[in-house]
Amino acid sequence: MAAAVVAISRQFGSGGARVGLDVAQRLGFRYADREILAEAARALNMETDDLAPLEERVRGFWGTLAGMFSRGPVEGPYTPALPRISEAQLFDAERQIIEALSDRGGAVIVGRGAAHILRERANVVRVFLHAPLQQRITVALQEYSLENRAAAEALVRASDSQRARFARAVTAHDWCDATMYDISLNTATTGFDRAAEIIVGLVRERFRTATSDKE
Repeated sequence: MAAAVVAISRQFGSGGARVGLDVAQRLGFRYADREILAEAARALNMETDDLAPLEERVRGFWGTLAGMFSRGPVEGPYTPALPRISEAQLFDAERQIIEALSDRGGAVIVGRGAAHILRERANVVRVFLHAPLQQRITVALQEYSLENRAAAEALVRASDSQRARFARAVTAHDWCDATMYDISLNTATTGFDRAAEIIVGLVRERFRTATSDKE
């Protein structure tokens, strides 16, 4: 069996990046998030910055929305300029990279549909992180320096909607369905540190991982 991989799906504001990085550090695993886009860009012979707007559209373009909401409400949908590469091509390139990471093992992958892409692989621990809406609005308000809670709520709801549509389109599954994951954690209940501890414990118990915490 290949070495373990942790694939984290998360609601916006539930601490996916924080928890994922913590898990990777504790296990001594590679942390894969933004670099997946960079590798996809190389595979498609594109610049990462040119593909970023397309990935924002595919994933929910929450990064762009964050900047826009910080300047006030936005009326109507926002569609960034897109490169010549299609959404399907970008997703396929990222899928191949995610599958290669799983083949090598020893990685924590955050987002990008990895939990669904790798759902048939025995070496993958699939995690879903969630939290109540108001908690996530507070996180968005703090982390993106938004002007008010209304802007933060709009950002969170837009991200949820886009991520749900993306997951449904490319996987035919509801990304919030707990049966799609090995473990589902409410980070408002566990806290980020405890959530990481639980995931690390599960990985070590399941795969008898010999790695030690890097603290």
